[in-house]
Formats: sequence, structure tokens, C-alpha cells
Amino acid sequence: MTGRYGGCTYRGVCMLSGVSLRLTAAILSSWLLLVSQSIAQAGTRLELPAQPLAEALRSLANQTRTNILFDPDSVKSFNAPAVKNAASVADVLTRILAGSGLTYRYLDDRTVTIVPAGRATATPHMEQGEGIGSAVVGHNLGPAQAGAAEVPQLEEVVVTAQKRSERLQDVPMSIVAITADELQQRNITNIDDLSLAVPGLSIMSDGSATRRIMLRGISNTAGNGSTSLVGLYLDEASVTGGLSSQLDLQTYDLERVEILRGPQGTLYGDGSVGGTIRFITRNPALDRFEMNADVTALFTEYGAPSQHIAEVVNIPLLENELGLRIAGTFNHDGGWIDQPAAGQENINARNLADVRVKASWQPAADFTVNAMAVIHRKQGGLNSGEDANGNYTQTFNLTTTPTTHDDFNIYNLTLAYDLAAVRLLSTSTYIDQQQRVDNVGTFFQITPPGTGLYEVYQNYSGKNETFSEELRLSSNGSGPWRWTLGGFYRHALGELDTPVAYADFGGPPGTPLPAPLPASEATTSSKSVAVFGDTSYQLAERLTLGAGLRYFHDDQASSPPEQSGTFHATSPRGYAQYRISERANVYASAAKGFRSGGFNYAPNVPTFAPESVWTYELGTKMSLLDHRLSIDADLFYSKYQNYIVAGLDPAQPQLGNYYQNAGNAVIKGVEWDLAWRALEHWTFSLNGDYLHAVFTRINSADTVYVVGDPLDLFPRYTFTVSVQREFQWLGKPGFARVDYNQQGRETFRDRNVAGPTPWYFGESDVISMLNVNTGWHWSDNLTLGLFAQNLLNERGLISPYSPNTESDAEIRPRPRTFGVNFSVKFD
Repeated sequence: MTGRYGGCTYRGVCMLSGVSLRLTAAILSSWLLLVSQSIAQAGTRLELPAQPLAEALRSLANQTRTNILFDPDSVKSFNAPAVKNAASVADVLTRILAGSGLTYRYLDDRTVTIVPAGRATATPHMEQGEGIGSAVVGHNLGPAQAGAAEVPQLEEVVVTAQKRSERLQDVPMSIVAITADELQQRNITNIDDLSLAVPGLSIMSDGSATRRIMLRGISNTAGNGSTSLVGLYLDEASVTGGLSSQLDLQTYDLERVEILRGPQGTLYGDGSVGGTIRFITRNPALDRFEMNADVTALFTEYGAPSQHIAEVVNIPLLENELGLRIAGTFNHDGGWIDQPAAGQENINARNLADVRVKASWQPAADFTVNAMAVIHRKQGGLNSGEDANGNYTQTFNLTTTPTTHDDFNIYNLTLAYDLAAVRLLSTSTYIDQQQRVDNVGTFFQITPPGTGLYEVYQNYSGKNETFSEELRLSSNGSGPWRWTLGGFYRHALGELDTPVAYADFGGPPGTPLPAPLPASEATTSSKSVAVFGDTSYQLAERLTLGAGLRYFHDDQASSPPEQSGTFHATSPRGYAQYRISERANVYASAAKGFRSGGFNYAPNVPTFAPESVWTYELGTKMSLLDHRLSIDADLFYSKYQNYIVAGLDPAQPQLGNYYQNAGNAVIKGVEWDLAWRALEHWTFSLNGDYLHAVFTRINSADTVYVVGDPLDLFPRYTFTVSVQREFQWLGKPGFARVDYNQQGRETFRDRNVAGPTPWYFGESDVISMLNVNTGWHWSDNLTLGLFAQNLLNERGLISPYSPNTESDAEIRPRPRTFGVNFSVKFD
């Protein structure tokens, strides 16, 4: 294989077209001009005229690209004096807040909240100037910081789901935001753990190379070569992968994770049909040195011990101008699955090394450059194929053991320039992923039950390279009219090789392997462009109306056989939000998501067109009891169109299954998220969802589904009940948290493999998980933690495959696991 970008070849295909090169050159030229202007302004001191305090805060936020959160009512009676020759944001705030009875508090290096002097928690309704970063307002401070007479408020999160900073409560869509504190308190360490924390989200993963994400009932498994149905972002970088090969992102040293439920086609494009998951990493702190380390030891029932080490180092190379942040995760999972025929134990043991390097350069207050690189290496066994006794059986009576390598690199460069009224942002991303899976055996029941199993044994490898560029212009400030315009380019190349494969009906021990199948190789290429826009306007301070539109064009090619095609999609969005009061609002929205079409790997078989989902949503977000009770709830109705199904071509039945747009479906659902800070030290939460989804139209001559069938491979309901208690022991603060999660059954059916008789139907088990996490701050620099995962030792099937059908896809929860954690911080 040969492949490189820029005057490149990748099996004879140039990675950057002439259009892409011209676009890149134009972007670089523009940025060189902006950089030169910004460097010339690097020594500029901050100045503000005399004006109302609210306007001064907004102006300062825009000038310095800092999130400044404040209560409009608390500042409306004050005027700010003129400020000249100020050296920093803190200097300006000190001057303009003097005599107001207000003070400021940094929530992170880019976010400040304005609060009454002497009060530890933030005030109610907060507004912010436009900027980057995130904020947690009204944080659960715990007994060490909160006064006994006042119950601390729930935390409030600022998100960037709509490509701008907003309070979570003000965003007119269903969003789950998990902060860094909650990630740590719930022991969520990677993307696979999110399914236990987010209603409607289901992640089917073998722990390494294969990962399929389903959200809000959007779980279609058909479509060769298609992208995922759920978008995935790392900061501004689009890292959405294939249908079952999403990247294994780690959660260490994040600001938060945002899960946007429902179609996000307008702002996030191809693949965000069920929603989008955004991992927001911490930016380097430009004014201080930091070093943190976490060491965890895990002990799994029936398995071997595991060790996890995570570290982060923050280095200010040039104070307040250039900083570097390095976060690394190094894990050894001991495994728990045995292979008796091979005399091996814990065959799913794995090693992981994941390092993220992020540099931030701010030569002027209005110009920032962020460069990020992620290096991920993972190898070992798989968490799939486990029977009820915790054992793995290889096909053809072999004693080989499945192994996998999952390696990827992510490189991103994001440049942001803030003018007086607009913000210009460019983000460029390159992803190089290589996967290899060896010795994988699969059992198929392709004839009626009671007959022999069809067995497949193979090695395969995949390679993917993706370059993407997004250029975006958006409004600055907090005025009534907000807008975003942008363009997006993506070039993706993929290769799948299967050098070793055997397939036949197995026999008794000693039966020789059948003749090997011919080695196969398939390549795909996609060049797509999109333009999009989104705007909103606030009327009479209570009503906000918004709309957006995205146009998508995709040129694809694949071989063998040699095929090419063009796919188009238009995804609109409309929404309205009405603010009942400062603490409650309702919203309604209609949005469309889409997934591009693709090819069938057989000659003379037509392509399949993009599939799409229209979702209509009605929801409310409320913060009551002085921010101690929050209620988010929504109802949605989705129309799934052009559902890709597998069928037979009546004119060429010898070709077997092929994919076609032959189905429509309807999905109805309700979601809720309640949190209550009931007492000074107690917080309770309840979240969940219920979905009902059925096919309303099937036109295929012979397919898996018929009208009235429910959609497969997603749980019908999920709910989580959580209780957190904060305490003091030996004068040191700590917490104890209990999470109980239950996930309903998933289904899987197949009417295709044994003719028209609908004999196969499988269901997963109801999965009940009980997790306990505790933490105790021995000192400002040292935290000790104990935890238990899967305390009930739930060992049911997460996947709905039966033991005799696709048994390599059987996935069960990790057995009961206990752990101890040590966290050390050096400032």
C-alpha cells in the first residue's frame, strides 16, 4: 500500500483534489494575514469606555474571547468606569466591579462567573459573552465550601452544541452533558461506558476494533461501506467512522461530553442521523504549570487483575501566550474469558496506550491557534464470543485465539479569529486508522434449527484515511440575532483485506479444514462537500425562532467491481423556543438527519440512495427551587425514510443479499432527566427513556422485515437512578455515589437466511447494573477512591443474538469488579 497527502497517491487515487488544494491555499493565505495582524496587536492593552456594567462585561467577553457569565438583574443598576491600559481580564474586572458588591470567580482558564461578593454559588439566570470553552455554574460545592444555612445549587453547564456557547438550559434540543466531575464520579473512562449514563444510547462493542453506536432507536445495521448513524466529534474535529468501526475515544482530561439526541444533519452533516456525541477536551492553561496523575487497580471476578494509569502535564511555554497540555492513558485489562480447548485463560486481556497532545497559542486576545494530536494503540483479545459459562469456542475445532490491533492517529489544527461582530474559525483534521483482527470464528445458523451450523474462520484488516476541513463564520455577541455560515470538505479512503478465510459446515474433532476461500480486497473512496447555515432571532425577550439548512454532495467510488456514483441530500432544521420565565422554557423543533448512500459489491446491482430521518420534538427545560431541582423532558416522533434493507434481486437470486432502499419506519419516544439537590449533602437523579418503533413500509421481495415488525438492535427502555452523598471524615471532604441502571431487551430477527419461513427471532436479556463509587480528599493534592462495578454480577446477553447464531457477537457485561484509585495533583 502507498498513500500520502499532497501530490499523493493512494492506490492511484489523489487524496487532495484540485478543489481541495485551492481551498487549502486560500485558507492558509487568509490565516497568514490574520496571524500577521494579530502579532502586530500582541502588545495591545485592554481598554473600555464608560458604559453600563452589562455592556462592559459583554464587550470584555468579545474582546478577549472569554466566557463571562452574569445575572442581568444583578448588574443592571451599575455603570462601569472607563478602563485604560489594563493588562488582563482580571485587571479589567477588578476595576469595573469596584463598589458594585460583586466579584468574579474563574471556573476554568476561559470562563468567569460574576457573583455577589461573599457568595460561593452563582446567581440564577446567567448570560455570557461569546467565547470558547465551557463553564460549570452553581457547582455542587460540598460541605467543605457551602455554608450550613444554604443548600448548594445544582451545577449548570455551558455547552457549544449549536457551534456557540450557551447555557444547557437555553439550547432548544435534547442534550445530555456529562461534566468532568461526573465522568470521574461515575468511573466513565471511555466511549463504551457512556451507554450506562445516557438514556437512548446503546453501544455494542467488542472492547477493541468493532463498535456500533445506536441512539434514539436509530440502529440500522444494513449498508455496506456506509458511515455510522451517530456522529462523533473530538473538539472541532469530525471523527465519525464507519457503521461498526467508531473510534475508541478516552475520557481522561475532558471538559465534558455532550450527547445531542435527534438528527443533527444541519450543523454536523452526514452520519448524524440519530444524534451526535462530542468529546470536549481541556485546553492548555497559559498561566500555570499543572501535573495530575491517576492510578487505578481493578480486580475482576473470574478474571485477572487490571491496572490503569492516566497522567496529564500542563506547561506554559510562554506565559499567557503559548501552552502545551499532554494527557496519557495507559491500561492493562487482565481479561476474564477462558478458552478451555486451547488451555488458555483470560484470552480477552488487552493493552492500551492513548496519548493526546494539545498546544494552544494566543498571540493576541482575538486570535487563537489550537493544535492537537492523538496517538492510540490497542492490542489484545476481544470481549465477544463468550458463552454463559465465560468460555470461548473456536470454529472448526481449532485452538487458535482471536486477537486484534486497533491503531489510529488524529491530527487537528483549529484557528479562531474574533472580529468585533463575527468570529472566523477553520478546523482541519486528518485521521489515519489501521485495524487487524486475526483468528476470528463465527457460527451461523443458516439452515433450520436442529441442523448443522455454518462456520466461518478468517483474518482481516482495515485501513482508513480521512482528511476534512470546515470553514465557519458566526456572529459574535449576545444580541437578539445570531447566525452561523459554513462549508465542509471531506475525503475518505478505506481498504478491507481478507487474506485468510474458511467457510463450511463444521464436523467432529479431527475433521480437516475446508478449502480456503480466495483472498479478497475491497477499496472505497468518498469525496464530499457541504454548505450550511443556521440562524435564530429573539423576539420580545421571550420567543426565539430559528432555522437552518445544509446541502450535501458526495462522489463515491469502490472496487471490485469498479463502481462510482453521486449522492445528494438536503437537511433543513426549524425550531421555536418560548421562555416562560427566567427558569423555565419550552421548545419545539423539526430536523432532518441523513446518511449517504453506497454500493453493493456485486456487478449489475444498483446503488442505494441516502436514508434520512425527520424528527419532530416538543420539550421543556426547567430549573426550580432556587436551582436545586432541574427537569428536562421531551417527546419526539421520527419518520425514517429510505431505510436500507437486505433483500434478493429476483432477476439475479444467485448473487445473494443486496442492499436497497425498501423500507420506512416510525419511531415514537419520551425522554426525561430529573436532578434534585434535596438536602445540603444529598443529590438524587432519575433519567430514562421509552421508545416504540415499527416498520410502516417494506417493498423488498425477500427481506428480513415485514410491515409491523419492530426495529432491531436497540433497547426499548432504559432508566438510571442515582444517589450521591457528600460527607466529611476526619475533617476531609468526600463523596459516595450509587448508580442503578436497567436496560430493556433488544431484538434481532432474520427471515432471509433459511428462506421465507420466519423461524429465527432472538432477544437480549434485561440488563441491570449497580455501580458504587466513593472518593475522599485526603489533602488538596491527594484523593483516594474505592469503587465497585456491576455489583450484582449481571452476566446476561447485551446483544440479542442467540447462542447458535453469530455467536462471536455475543457480548456480556464485565463480571463484578472492585477497584481502588489514587489521584495526585501538583500545581
